[in-house]
Amino acid sequence: MMNLEHIIQNIRKARSAPGEEDLRSLPYLMAVIYGRASTHKQVMDSRESIMEIAKLVEIAKKDGYRSNLEPDGVEKWLRSIQNGEDVPRVIEDGDIVIDCRDLGLSGSLGEDKRPGLAELWRRVESGKVGAVYLTEGMSRLSRDRDRVLGYKLLKLLKEHKCRIRTPEGVYNPAIPRDWENLADDIEDSADEMKKLGIRLHRRRASKAAQGKHVGTPVCPGFIVKIEKGRDGLLRVMDYYEPYPLHQEVVITALEELRRQRSILKAVPVLYARGVVFPFFPEELKYMETRSALRLYPKNDKGYVITTNTLRTLATSLALIGIWQWKDTLIEKNHPAIVPLDLFLEDYEIATSHKSRGRAAYAEPMEWSDLLYCYNHDIPLRIAAYNTRKRWACCQHHHLGLGASCLYIENHLLTPPLTSEFLRCLDLTPHAEAVLGTLKSQVSEHSMEETKRRQREAELKTHIANLKRYLGSEDPEREETYWRLIKEAGAELQILQQTPLAPRSTAIDLERVKQFLDNLEDNWAKYPSRLRNHLLKLLVDRVELRHDPSHVECTIVWKMGLRQVVNIQRQRPHCNQENYWSAEEARLLRMLWPSASWDAILAALPGRSKSSICNMAFRLRLSRMGIKKVPEKSIIWTKAEANQLKELYIVKGSSIMEIADRLGRTERAIEAKIRALKLRRPKELQRYRKQAVWQADSFKVVEGTCSQRRTPP
Repeated sequence: MMNLEHIIQNIRKARSAPGEEDLRSLPYLMAVIYGRASTHKQVMDSRESIMEIAKLVEIAKKDGYRSNLEPDGVEKWLRSIQNGEDVPRVIEDGDIVIDCRDLGLSGSLGEDKRPGLAELWRRVESGKVGAVYLTEGMSRLSRDRDRVLGYKLLKLLKEHKCRIRTPEGVYNPAIPRDWENLADDIEDSADEMKKLGIRLHRRRASKAAQGKHVGTPVCPGFIVKIEKGRDGLLRVMDYYEPYPLHQEVVITALEELRRQRSILKAVPVLYARGVVFPFFPEELKYMETRSALRLYPKNDKGYVITTNTLRTLATSLALIGIWQWKDTLIEKNHPAIVPLDLFLEDYEIATSHKSRGRAAYAEPMEWSDLLYCYNHDIPLRIAAYNTRKRWACCQHHHLGLGASCLYIENHLLTPPLTSEFLRCLDLTPHAEAVLGTLKSQVSEHSMEETKRRQREAELKTHIANLKRYLGSEDPEREETYWRLIKEAGAELQILQQTPLAPRSTAIDLERVKQFLDNLEDNWAKYPSRLRNHLLKLLVDRVELRHDPSHVECTIVWKMGLRQVVNIQRQRPHCNQENYWSAEEARLLRMLWPSASWDAILAALPGRSKSSICNMAFRLRLSRMGIKKVPEKSIIWTKAEANQLKELYIVKGSSIMEIADRLGRTERAIEAKIRALKLRRPKELQRYRKQAVWQADSFKVVEGTCSQRRTPP
């Protein structure tokens, strides 16, 4: 039978805080053995360090964790990983999990780039992990120079009462003394990484000053050789060496740039001719990760030349044998692969800029950053040309890889979308509810401001009181006072730097009510920036699928609704979507020398004679039996000039139609119109066609909202 003394002891024991031994006790929940090494070389060479992971299994089983894992079997598994075999990197058996997915990854990387650490983070947050087994303490989890990741992990382990187990002992961040020891590991690792970075940078700068390769992307047209040393390890050689296959491509690209005098004109011609950097052969596969070509887009033949590629080549001093690293320039460092005169001409073309007029600001159009083109495997954001009032899916066109997928006037696309948006959005019944919510938020804001001012006053008083106690002879007490002063000062600084939210008045609330009641009637009166902001609050994205005759727009609302708007599309005035494809260029190159015009027009439907002639001129093709007279053009006759006037002024024919009728190029027609100073009558000038559309009803689809600006 229990007496009063036993009852009091049990209550004291139940209510007393656990001791340090209790906080370090094992086993506790699940044990995760986390393995990491900074580089693949360390994984292959540091046998003893890697095999310590197997020893941790034995330690975990001695601590009381139940598992059928044996150290010998784990060692065999680790040797398979060292040999590069395709084996699972995670083993889970009983209460023990071994995660070696981060072998070969630096500890300075964040959890988003280390899958093993990310999974450990999730396991700890779920409350399933009781101990993390490490070979060397906190340096295995983080070697962050800024110490941010290390302390975040330490705080996470403390909040979830998770232990850290090393061969030296058990640590619990919830114990102040253990926290200090683990924090010292973080500080030591950060200092070590900082010193290592200084040493590596010094060595790299010394090597670069001699014109040697230091790991930066290798310029196209060159390679760096790798040889095996006496110790069996692969080493990168120091200097660039020309690679003939890519050198030929570089010279071809630069010669085309000199011929076209424009990067934007040269790249489409190179693309149509099929000029690419071929893939590296098997013996040079290592260059795929060392060459700057890895940043270029690929096709089935090799690395494609884009506008950025050509601009980089035209300004790369490495092509003429000059080594450049930061402010270090060394002439005749390695063999040149491009003639000097060709490089100088192209350098001037690539770096010359036409003088521009005064920049004009244009507010963003409605639906900016909300439209995406779904005619591609990966949806692309449609660019908004605010000054021109046009929309374009032109990412591939800017890279020189194809035509503008979509180029449409704003007045043909925006009114249908906005009309259907406003038709389906009726905020009048919710105006009073929104107004009540705003009033409550204003009241809450004033209360928060009052609390904030009170807290600032408390902190100032607290700091003043602490400063009065400074000057004592006890160093520990003095250090404690200064630490408390710094903590209070940091909190006060954060409060003072936090911007104050704007206060709302009764007039502001009344404006909100009027805005909601008369949104559809007053929509056009608001600036486009405000309209676009409101659209982004309610609409997640608009998916566009289009062809030359119509555009299908699917409005995806953030509440999970989808609505389809079909817009009839008139033929665009511009011809940016009529860019020649590689297949059309191949057909023209094959047919142009000897085929008849009937055969050429049949093989290229939708292409006029003038556009075919222009493309043949750009590809530098010639027809058999036709001699070109240099620096001479076909003189206009009086009859042709009169026919041009009739077609342009009287009948109102387009430039393309006139070029087909007269058998001349569009450029020649435009030049003659300017020379004759012809002007169409006002009734024949282009007029703005009104948009025609049809909208379907709402469809409720769960999970359609991506809640981000890029589509899934």
